[in-house]
Amino acid sequence: MTFRVFMKSLRLAVRTGKRFSLFVIIYSILIGITSIILNDILKGGGEVWLAFFFVGIMAVVALVYGLILSSYRKLQVATLRCLGWTSANIKWFFIGELLLVCVVAAIIDLEIIIHYLGIGYYIGINPPILDATPFLITVFVVIGVQFLGVFVAWRRMLKVRPMEALRKA
Repeated sequence: MTFRVFMKSLRLAVRTGKRFSLFVIIYSILIGITSIILNDILKGGGEVWLAFFFVGIMAVVALVYGLILSSYRKLQVATLRCLGWTSANIKWFFIGELLLVCVVAAIIDLEIIIHYLGIGYYIGINPPILDATPFLITVFVVIGVQFLGVFVAWRRMLKVRPMEALRKA
């Protein structure tokens, strides 16, 4: 049941279109910038506060996305509660959508890095923009921060009563 709910949330996330694309672009930019800053820190010359600043921005974006997501999905969640969905099912519903945004943004950043390195090696210049370690650390931090957005959206959706769906119809 959980896997089916997770897959349904992935399909609904892609269907939203503009909102999904906007947050993928935002997360892609934040992952790229934070990875470069973290790479500089690990090489010995970067500002630690700057990395924390961008992680804070990611947390704010995660909260905003969780609030937007919960307000758009209110009627759908009320309908699903009428059909007997539990709070755990609703939690997986939000986890799927928020994680899909993070994974797609990470894949876009990875693609950009691979092309950058390929062009650099082809031309003969090979200053890697960043190593794999800072990129992976940043992706896991973003996924961890996303759970803050999941928690906010999930807590708001637990307050939705099934009768709200019936009143709207």
